[in-house]
This record gives sequence, structure tokens and C-alpha cells, in this order.
Amino acid sequence: MDAAPEEPDFVRELRARCAAEGGVLWIQPDELGVFAPEAARGFHACHFADLTLADKLSDVVRGQRSAPFSWKDIRAAWLTQLRRLSDGEGLRQLEERMVALLEARLGRPLDVMWTAHEVVTGSLLPVVVKALPAADLALVQRDQEFKLRRLLGVGGSRATRWEELRFVLGQVRSGNAVRRELRGRASGRRPRQADLMDPIVDLLPTLGVDRAVDAVTAVITAIAGPPGAAAASLLYELTHQPEQVARLVEELAPLSAADFHADPTRTAPATHRFVKEVLRMWGPPMFMTREAAGDLQVDETRLKKGQRFIVSPYLLHHDPKHWSAPDTFAPERWLPEAPHGACPRSSYVPFGWAPTACIGAGMGTAQLMLLCRLLLLRYRIQLKDPGAVRMRLAAVPMPVNFQGVLVPR
Repeated sequence: MDAAPEEPDFVRELRARCAAEGGVLWIQPDELGVFAPEAARGFHACHFADLTLADKLSDVVRGQRSAPFSWKDIRAAWLTQLRRLSDGEGLRQLEERMVALLEARLGRPLDVMWTAHEVVTGSLLPVVVKALPAADLALVQRDQEFKLRRLLGVGGSRATRWEELRFVLGQVRSGNAVRRELRGRASGRRPRQADLMDPIVDLLPTLGVDRAVDAVTAVITAIAGPPGAAAASLLYELTHQPEQVARLVEELAPLSAADFHADPTRTAPATHRFVKEVLRMWGPPMFMTREAAGDLQVDETRLKKGQRFIVSPYLLHHDPKHWSAPDTFAPERWLPEAPHGACPRSSYVPFGWAPTACIGAGMGTAQLMLLCRLLLLRYRIQLKDPGAVRMRLAAVPMPVNFQGVLVPR
């Protein structure tokens, strides 16, 4: 069953303009749409050419300059740690946390979209910061929930001043929880942990606490939204692609858990293709807007400082110039001999562009494959009204009317 996107008018208009005018076009006098693969890559790279962090707050107050520190050094430390956290044992522990969250939701009516966010975000948080004291963990989780509700538009109406204040206070309290943990580990009062916060502790003498808090909270924010949106889209396709699902079950059922955890993309290539196609069809976010910090030029197109440019993984992933049948869900397009055509590398960007591409791309893919395995071999979703479920494109693609009950197989 194909899932044609239900596109808002402005998305359809942009697709039509891209087809007629090319992928680089002015949307407003100071807002450039960059929807051609190489141009999007080029503008993103130019915009983020300098990844030097801002000065420490304490130095700003004193009127001093901080020692330069590049975001690249933080990314390098995280990538080293992520290789350890996403090995076979790391994926086993991740799946164990996912199972605990799924088990807690068995047998009762669920908003499946919201459940996907809860399970994915809740199981990823210990990868970022592990073993927080209960009170601080509650602060971080509450802040994540606030951010997720804003992203998904839960509540519908515009936030009141009180709600905005609560949102800001939630961020401050979550940041203070991170600050306490960083200082506790640095002083030896708190044990070191196998998580993404830990390498930041070693960088504190040069990085400083303020910039360290910003780095850790940025990742906490990053896992509260896009990973869950991808998981919700995955569950949508698992409930709407019976023929594909049968192939996945045939592949996954004979595999031992240990073999799967050790190398999921190698041991389950069909499942990997399914996940890649979910990320192509529905990869979040829909659009990203950047304000040029300086003058930018790619080929003949120039942006002045203060002007904005917009990039869109969705438009790249659905461009018929680069994909055959782009609105058709077809995991087989990822086969080497694909009838739908080989993937142009710069046209597939579910994890963003260098030099700021998502550091958790490998773990994110593996987690979606873990979710496939759990929902096909251990649990199933009984939809309340299968015909009512549809995909809606907002800040992120989301399945709506996705109500059901999670039951064991």
C-alpha cells in the first residue's frame, strides 16, 4: 500500500516552483529557498564553515575573550564515545530500555504517535546523560516533554505568557540539572558514566562549564523530536505495508538477538532498506531556516549577512529530478540493481549535511531497526480505525488518528 503525502498548499507550491524554476529560488525578498542537492550542501557548508564556539558567559561578563574552542572537537569526542555506546552490548541495553517502556504501555489505548516519541526519547536519554538523580532526571524529562509538545503542536492554540514562562523555566531547570551533574563528575562527587556527557567532563578546563552545559543540553533537545518522529513514521509504515512486513519477518525471525545487535545493517539488509525508505519518505524535519552570519556565495547565488536561507530534506527526498516515483514507498529502490534508480548521494540527507550532520546517525538507524524487530517479533499494534490513520506534514511528518493498543504476540 503506497502512502502518498498529504501536502499543505505551500509545499505543493514550492514543489511546482522547483520544477519550473530550478531548486534555488527566492521565496521572499530576504529569504532564499535552496532545494537543489549540491546548492543545499554548499550553502550549509559555507554557513557552518566556522564552528568556533561563543565565548564563555563568565568571560563575557568580565569583558574578556575565551580561549577558542571548536564544535569539531566536541563532535570528535562524542563520535569516539558513540562507537562504544552503539556496539553490540550498547544496542542490547538500548533495546532493553525500549522493551521496558513498551511493556509499561501494553494492553491500554494509546496514541501510537506519542508512544513512539516516548519510547524512543526515553530510551535514548541515558545515552546522553546516565544515572541522573531522580529529581534532576524529572527536570530534564519535563523539559523534553515541553519541547516535544511545542514541536508537535499539542494543545493547538498559541501559547500563553504563562506557558511561555513555564517553557523558559523548564529549560533553565534542566540546564541546572546538567550543570550539577557536570560539576559533580568533575569534582569526583558523582561517578563517571558511559554516556555522551562523560567526554565533556574531560574538556571542561578549556571548554568551561557554560559551554559544556550548552553542548549537552543541545543533544538532549535534539533527541526530543526528530528521532521520535522517525519512529512514529516507521510504525505507520509497519501498519500499512503488509507485503513488506512479511519480508521483514522472514528476515528477522531466524536471527539471534546477539547476531542482530552485533551488526544490524549487515545481518538484516531488508530491514535496513525499509528504515532508509521511511527516512526518505518521512524524514524529519520538513524545513530548516538559517540566518546568514556573514555574506555567503555558492556558484552565482549570493546571500548577504542577515538574509535567510531555507533547506528541506523533504523536498530533496521527493524531487522527481533525482528520484524515480518519489512519492511511492519502495524500499527496493535501495537495492544495487534498483528499478527505481540509484540514490544520488547529495539528494539523501536524513541526518543533515556536513559539517554538522547528526553524530547519532548510526545509532539512530540501529534504533529504528531495533523497533522494527520488536514490533514484528514481540509486539503488534491493534489499530482502533486503520482507515482513519493518515500522514500530516507539519514541523515534522506525523501520523494522525493513530490510535491503537499494543499487545504481545
